[in-house]
Amino acid sequence: MRIVNNIKAPRTAVNVCFIIVLIFVGILMSSRVQVLLHRFTEGQLSRQAQTIAEKASQVFETELKSLSQKAGAIEHNPEDSSVVMHSLQPSGAGMRLGLVRIDGTAVYGGDVSVLDFAGLQSSFRGRGMISFSAGKGLLFSYPVFNGPNIKYVLYELCPTDKIGENFSISCFEGMGRALVLSAADELIVPFENSTEEDRAFFFGEELSDAFGKLLSDLELSSSAARYTDTTRGGYYVFASEIPDTGFYLAGFVDYETASKGADSIVSLVGTVYLMISLLFVIGSGYLIFTSGMIHSNDELLKAKLVAEEASRAKSDFLASMSHEIRTPINAILGMDEMILREYDEPALRQYALNIRNAGNTLLSLINDILDFSKIESGKMELIPVEYEMSLVIYDLVSMMKPRAEKKGLSFIVRADENIPRVLYGDNIRIKQCILNILTNAVKYTETGSVVMKVDQEYIDESHIYLKVSVKDTGIGIKPEDLERLFSPFERVDETRNRNIEGTGLGMSIVKRMLAMMDSKLEVQSEYGKGSEFSFSIRQEVRSKAPMGDYEKNFIHNMQEQLSYHEQFTAPEAHILIVDDIEMNLTVAAGLLKNTEIGIDTALSAKNALELTEKKEYDVLFIDDRMPGMGGVEMLRELRSQTGNPNTAKPCIVLTANAISGAKEKYIKDGFEDYLQAHRRGGA
Repeated sequence: MRIVNNIKAPRTAVNVCFIIVLIFVGILMSSRVQVLLHRFTEGQLSRQAQTIAEKASQVFETELKSLSQKAGAIEHNPEDSSVVMHSLQPSGAGMRLGLVRIDGTAVYGGDVSVLDFAGLQSSFRGRGMISFSAGKGLLFSYPVFNGPNIKYVLYELCPTDKIGENFSISCFEGMGRALVLSAADELIVPFENSTEEDRAFFFGEELSDAFGKLLSDLELSSSAARYTDTTRGGYYVFASEIPDTGFYLAGFVDYETASKGADSIVSLVGTVYLMISLLFVIGSGYLIFTSGMIHSNDELLKAKLVAEEASRAKSDFLASMSHEIRTPINAILGMDEMILREYDEPALRQYALNIRNAGNTLLSLINDILDFSKIESGKMELIPVEYEMSLVIYDLVSMMKPRAEKKGLSFIVRADENIPRVLYGDNIRIKQCILNILTNAVKYTETGSVVMKVDQEYIDESHIYLKVSVKDTGIGIKPEDLERLFSPFERVDETRNRNIEGTGLGMSIVKRMLAMMDSKLEVQSEYGKGSEFSFSIRQEVRSKAPMGDYEKNFIHNMQEQLSYHEQFTAPEAHILIVDDIEMNLTVAAGLLKNTEIGIDTALSAKNALELTEKKEYDVLFIDDRMPGMGGVEMLRELRSQTGNPNTAKPCIVLTANAISGAKEKYIKDGFEDYLQAHRRGGA
């Protein structure tokens, strides 16, 4: 008995220590996830601030264009300028038009002075300008020419009390606060629907430190955002330069509004970690109370394996949530592309094409999971392209038929051969919806069949309804469970389906994706006998030729792909490829091998800059995100060097950034062009 007690005490202490460590790790992980959430939201806000700033710039530019047209009317009638001015109307409520000589005295309207509006001087030198005077308002000025000389300056003055009415800025649908400031931090355009409390909070001490750091960030980037805690709660402050003006946009938004959508990922991670922790605690508690009954090394080993398995499951889940998972998949697709280019054996090429299709689909699935917060917040983008429905069907069949046949199910496809050959729409989202429905049908069907039917109905000469239905002989759904079918993280008939894997997200995602495409999922089901899911999506027709047999069409397309040849060779050319992932460099060099181009590679920006000092290249390809010095920073450093033979050479950015406006941003940063990494699989 004494021996048992001596064994029990250390085991109990060890398990208690494990629980304490687990709680500590949970606290650390929660803190880390919160930091990552802030960084993610700050990046999103920074980009949104830049978008709002660009819209503000467009509003100001539109005002100047309107003024230039009015100046043109005066230039055609210089002697009757007062008559012309009398016929012109201001652009906005309460705004005043005027015409002044070079000394500031009025030909029409009131006098204005360069002491109040510095932009007038630039307008007398031939430029349209925007100026601000805290006491007088916002002035738009434009030169009026008389032959080659400037005779007058036409201006439009918006008084201070009318600026908000004419130029107010909407931010986060009215839930955020954004305004325009001068370089001297003068308030130009107030908050939309602003209150004195809003202004006092913005210019108060609580936000001053955060904005001070934010303005330092603007020295390195055109837009920035930061999180800060205040007595009113958590807030994000943001700022962005307004292009082609001397002004900048600034504002703030509360934590709940800014992080909407991203919180769902944090909740998902927290929920899974909590479940794993709870299981671990229960298991540890069981071991504590039953440790006196454990007498063999085998049982101790089993307990250790259970703990290690729980820890491994947690680590695997968190790892799968990382964007870095795209890197090996892209490498696989790159290596697979080299197989397709270099080998002619038909069976091998068929395997390679299947790898490509499966890899593309896996990549799109991972992107959907990582973009779940966008679906939650309604920000998921549709990307329409030209595609062949026969290839979509073939991809679905190649993925689902083996799974169905493995369970002994008949997998039947009825595809209308008269479906137009080439359609225009988001084929990846359509394929994802069908794939989720088919996956559920196979999972919940034990005997019988799964039938996929694809049909079409012409709306007009250039549009059809693409009709899809999936019918199974599975377990069916109870009428009272139909509403729960589309609830995230829920599964219907949980007792009966407890051994079927899945998170319960699939049908919720299908419903939301179809809604984005102006469609909805129809469900007919009889409990115990089976279900039928169907939807119709409007698609544009790009080729009216009939699709024909989808299997034969796929084989024809595959044969076309077998005839890949390089379109050029350039043995005299030399390029440099910069990427911090060695596999990416290997793939890039392999894909370009037959072009005979001389290729140098670098694993860091620092190493690349050293190479550029020693050798002249025709083109440089630079990854935008590298540790230490990123692609944009490397470009700036290269452009600033004197004596470097590559200072003025074309530089092309390599990126996975697919957000709207990314290309324009990189071009503005100084890159000559933009190559986006393959993020979404295609049929």
